[in-house]
Amino acid sequence: MNETEHNEMNALMARLADGDRAAFTPVFRTLWPKVHRLCLQLLHSDADADDAAQQAMEKILARASEYDRNRAALPWALGIAGWECRTLRRRQFRRREQSDDALPEPPANQVDADEALAERDLVHAAMDALGTLSSSDQETLLATYFGNGAPASVDGATLRKRRERALTRLRAAFRRLYAID
Repeated sequence: MNETEHNEMNALMARLADGDRAAFTPVFRTLWPKVHRLCLQLLHSDADADDAAQQAMEKILARASEYDRNRAALPWALGIAGWECRTLRRRQFRRREQSDDALPEPPANQVDADEALAERDLVHAAMDALGTLSSSDQETLLATYFGNGAPASVDGATLRKRRERALTRLRAAFRRLYAID
């Protein structure tokens, strides 16, 4: 989304928050693809993504009056969608609906289990985004963050500049893959 689209989304959410029923359909049409894509990326299942996205949209639209006009609408909506994905995963885990290798065995402390699930999902998301980069960018980032050493014949200033550019492209890939603008 560009800045104009962000402003339009914020204006639509403000109208919906004020009770303007005409804003309902445009809000839904604008948010649905982004919410669904995020749910699909987090849950890795079409059926689960559909369920979570539907629940998220229901909550977003029902809680529109709680929308804070001083903040961006898209992150607010995606936060609700992310929470729905987390809730669905926890529900499935409690029911043992997923295979043992799909979700890690939770530690005794539930907070640790939630953090482990969130960390696993973030690592998968980061690796997906990393996979879209050029081999040079991947080499630079892996050398920087996994201690493989600097790429051959690269001095400190060159490595820093390559790292900066690779991180910029990684952030852009992450935003593109996960509908985060």
